[in-house]
Parts: sequence; C-alpha cells; structure tokens
Amino acid sequence: MAPHHRLPRMAVSYGRTRILRLTVLACIACTTLVMIMQIGRAWSRGRDGHRHHLLQGASPGWKTTEGGLVPVKSREELGREMLEYVRGLPGLQGEVAVLSKRVRVVESKEGAVGEGKIRRVGRGFLEGHGFARVDLTPPAAGEGRSDNGETLKQETRLPVPGVVEVPVDVPRDDMGDPGEVLFGIASDYERVSRDDFGLVRDWAGFLTNHSAERERKEKRRSNGAGLLLVLSKATESEVVEVKARLWQAGIDGTVFVVEQREGKDSDRYKGGVYAQLFQRLLMSRFGKGEVGAGKTRRWFAVVDEKVFIPNLRKLVWEMDTRFEDGGEWFVGLPTEKEDWADDENGKQITYGGGAVVMSPSALDAVGQLMCFQAGGKGGNDEVKADSNWGETLYKCLEQERYLKMQVLVGGGGYLPGEGNQGQKVSGRPLVLRTDKDPFKFSAKGHLVSNVCGEECYLQRFLFADSWALINGHSITAYPRRIEVQMSSQKMTQQKGFQNKSGAGEVADKIAVHSTSSVGEGQKIAWRGGKTKTWRLVSAEVRDNGKEVWQAYVNEKGIGSKEEEKSDVDSVIVLVWEF
Repeated sequence: MAPHHRLPRMAVSYGRTRILRLTVLACIACTTLVMIMQIGRAWSRGRDGHRHHLLQGASPGWKTTEGGLVPVKSREELGREMLEYVRGLPGLQGEVAVLSKRVRVVESKEGAVGEGKIRRVGRGFLEGHGFARVDLTPPAAGEGRSDNGETLKQETRLPVPGVVEVPVDVPRDDMGDPGEVLFGIASDYERVSRDDFGLVRDWAGFLTNHSAERERKEKRRSNGAGLLLVLSKATESEVVEVKARLWQAGIDGTVFVVEQREGKDSDRYKGGVYAQLFQRLLMSRFGKGEVGAGKTRRWFAVVDEKVFIPNLRKLVWEMDTRFEDGGEWFVGLPTEKEDWADDENGKQITYGGGAVVMSPSALDAVGQLMCFQAGGKGGNDEVKADSNWGETLYKCLEQERYLKMQVLVGGGGYLPGEGNQGQKVSGRPLVLRTDKDPFKFSAKGHLVSNVCGEECYLQRFLFADSWALINGHSITAYPRRIEVQMSSQKMTQQKGFQNKSGAGEVADKIAVHSTSSVGEGQKIAWRGGKTKTWRLVSAEVRDNGKEVWQAYVNEKGIGSKEEEKSDVDSVIVLVWEF
C-alpha cells in the first residue's frame, strides 16, 4: 500500500501527458497574474488622479471616489459635450481655436500663499496640448457623415482635454460667521426677473453655502445671512414669485413692496424706497421681521443690487476683528475710483460706493434721521434719496448726528493719493460690482468655489511655461522673459492713504482702514514681446456640483497695445474637478 503522505499523482508523474497538463495550468496561472497586475496598475493610476481608459472607443473608464469606483465619460462623450458647450457660448461662430483642460484640485503642501501673492505651479499650462481649430458651424439635417461613415468638415467632438493639477489653499476655519449679517437690497420686479432671475442667482453666490467641503448632492442652503428685498413696483403675484425664487436658490429672505400712504402717516414714507428699507431693517433688529426670526445680527448691510461679495466670511472677519462689538460703526466699502469725489476742501471723500455696513447702534441712529426719512435736505426729493441714497444718508448723518464713516478698502480697491494719483491695490477684493468691467461676470466666476472653496476664486497661478491664471477672471500667456516683482502700496489706519510723497489726501471726515488684502503684493513683469489674454465669459456647475466648467475667450482683432491681436476667435475651456 502506498504511504499516506504520498504527493498527488499528477505532481509526481512525469509522463508526457502529465507534463502537457502541467504546462497548460502554468500558462493559465501566468495569464491570470498578468491581468491582475494590469488592473492593479490602472486602479493605482486612477487613485493618483489620472483617468485611464481600459478600453478604447466608447467604453467608459473609471475613477476612485469615497464611494468606490465610478465610471467617467468616454473620450467621444466628453468631446461631444465640450463641443456643444463651446457652440453655446455667445459671439462664437465659424472657425474657432479651442484649447480644453481638466483642472484637478490638489491640497497645497506649502500652506497658504497669502493675500496678493502668486502661487507657482511646477508644470506648464500647455504641457504638449495646443489649440485645435474647429468649425462650430452645426451640420445641416442629414449631414455630418458620408455614406462610408467618414466624418465631414463639421466637427462632431473636440479633442480630449489634457490634465493640469493646481494646488489650492485649504479653506480657513477662523473666518467670520455669515449669519451675523442681514442684507437690505432695493430693486423692482422687472430688474429682478430679467435673465430668468439672474440677480437672484448672483445674490445666492454670497448668501448660500459655497463651501467645497459640503456634500455635493445636498440642496444649496443659506449660509446664515439674511436678505430683506424691497421692490418699488410689483403686484402680489410677482412678490409671491420672487419669494419662491429666493427659496429655490436657498436664500433666507423675504420680499416687500414700497408702501404708499396718505394722511397722518404720509410723512413717514416720503423718503422713498431706501427710507422704508431702513425701517424694515430696524423692525428685524427688534425681532419683528420675517427673516431669521430670533437671530441676533451684529451687522446690517445695505448694498446696491449689482454688488457682489466674493467671500462673505472674510468680510465678516475683517469687520469683527477691526470694530469692537457694541460700538457705533458706520462702514463704507468703496471699490472704484468713481466711488470717490472731492469735498468742499478739495480732499477725497466717499459715500460708500453703494455698499454700507452698520452696527445695531448705528442703524438705530439712522432710524432717527428726519432728513433721510423726508427724502434728504428736509424736502420730498424721493428720486434723489433713492438714486443717491448713500450720499443722502451720509449728509444726513453729518447734519443731524456726527458719525464718522469708517472706510474699509480691500484688494482691487481704489486708494486716492496726492494730486489724484491713486491706484488699485493688490490682492483679492472684498466687494465687486457686476455692472462694471472687469468683473461683469464675477458671479459666474465665483461658481468655481463649489469645487475649490471661496479662497481659490481670483487666486493667481503662474505656470512653468509663463502662462498665468486668475481663477474665474482671465488667463494670460506672457513672453518667456518674465519675473515676479513685489509691489507695495500701504495705508495707515485712521489717517488716510499715504503715498510715496507722504501726503494724505483723504478727508478728515472719514477714517480709512487697511485690510489684509492691502499692502505688499506681487505682480508679473516682462521685457519685450506681447501678452495674450482670454477673459471669462461663461461658467456653470455640472455633474451634481462635482465639476465647474469655465470658458475664457479671446476675440479676434481685439487687444491693447501690449496685447497680441489674433486673426481668429479662440476659447479656453477649463473643467475644474476634485
């Protein structure tokens, strides 16, 4: 009898049949091992952020997320989707040069670069991917392919975009609470409903939660800030519609119409729209409003309908750290040179630039101003009170109760100097206006905060091949011979702007404060050659908030003396993703 520890017959038999059998099993094992290794390498590349297609053609690839492996669009699907996006951009037709990039957001290992600084990216922006000329003319019915299946002149998809990684600042936890602010805005139904309620979408940019950390499938919700919207002309049904739009956008707000009264109460309503807006803010201060019932507000802001705040948390932080709680503070937020004017002594003064913020006690003082409630200068000049409400309010405060205006100027804001030699300061702004260049599309540009947080909007990136990106604003190709230089413009608190001549030209009636965005910054300088700039014209959130598409356009034949003029329209599409 064979011993019980004898090995299996196949393993100890060396006949020809058994050797062949062993060889076949070995081949199968090797083939299986190679397939496992290939799948493992593809998965590893996916985890590193690079999408690789296991199959070509229409088969989808895969990427790793917190929920596991999920399919991504195939090359053809993505190319067709991008072509339709470019075709939908305003003003583009015929032959256009197109460059597309997928921008992958990675956490910076170097920490925050600071306000006014430029973040360098170790790789080039192009990285072997140039512009492709495509014909945006849509194919006529029945056209697009020949009988043998060959593609005709009209494009059916764009080239597959390259990938570039950019490091971004991690959102700070020590910023202010937007819930401290109640906003008041005056408009009318015609303007609010224009462009499918475009103003409501703009306001949602700073009144709702744009944190990059929030769950993307979650409905956009209020960030805690409230809105009182007063309409000068609206029917009851229009008010209901506007309220519904605010709710759909996630805004914690309410709407009311200007009241027209006669008799003993008529004097109270002679101030027009803004006088009633301030009265409503006062009612909310004492718990009689409809917004954020029971919530204590530290700041009450009245802003023009075209004012946009790119980072409300930062603005609140600047206010909280600069002005002590309980004080009587009346703060203006000018941004443009046009927001400043000469006073009777020839010095520069501002009335807030369409954006003022008040502490509760300052709001109480405004509620007691008879000249403001009467329309300014003690009369019934309602038009003046509404169109120039900032000036009327300032002069009424000066006339009836001396309250010095504090002026807070952030990055991009204008600072007056000796001989009207003011200039813009570096850094990201506190306040923008969507009705003026160069930030007409600021609300659209701000959508990128859905992916990378509010700190990365308007962040400047300089790539190794001398391309620069101001996120949500513009892309510029510089000549190779460039350098990053320091630019310095400083102010001293409470004494006005100080230029190199040492002369302050700001009126004594106001106190100018610097912010973290004002001071030393960086700029790009170059010698010889011309630049070429693509400016943001469109942006939209896609894929349930996981992607933000941006379109930057350079129009043919348009450019300053320092810019290169093109013979064809060109567009750069950036797809921001995690």
